[in-house]
Amino acid sequence: MKRPLTTSEKILLTACLTLVSTLAIAFFIRDHRLRTSAARKRIDALQPENLATQASLADAPFWEERLAWLEKTMPKKDDTGTAHSQFLESLRDSARERGLTVGRPVLLKPESTPHYHDLAVTLQITGPDQSVYRWLAELQSPEKFHRIKYLLLTTQNGPAPRMTGTVTISRLFQP
Repeated sequence: MKRPLTTSEKILLTACLTLVSTLAIAFFIRDHRLRTSAARKRIDALQPENLATQASLADAPFWEERLAWLEKTMPKKDDTGTAHSQFLESLRDSARERGLTVGRPVLLKPESTPHYHDLAVTLQITGPDQSVYRWLAELQSPEKFHRIKYLLLTTQNGPAPRMTGTVTISRLFQP
């Protein structure tokens, strides 16, 4: 048996539904504002990264050209032992051409990364200071893929300035 709602019950039901819908809308608006604020903060945080990406896109042809040069020019190694001994011999020969004395070579353990293989040699060198400087400068030309990892030079005073030193030189190969 159903009875019709009285006027006061209708008013209370309307007030209750209005209150519930008002609260639901308020929660929805609050949630929307929080999500919008979080999105704005995230966009603001990503803006510098976006600028950096745009700048790097402008540099892409420059780096692609360098990568192509590396792939074409960087030496490949077949056998680590052979490459290591050939590297040592080339260092000794170039030092002797400059009038340097090479002693106590030490072949260091090869290192590998995803981008290159690294074979290093430590040498004791002695010779005129200008010859040492020229030899070190000659070693670092880009086409040779050499890098000086460690260098300790000491001068010896005398009639002609001489240097002695320890140098660790590595050569990079394609992975």
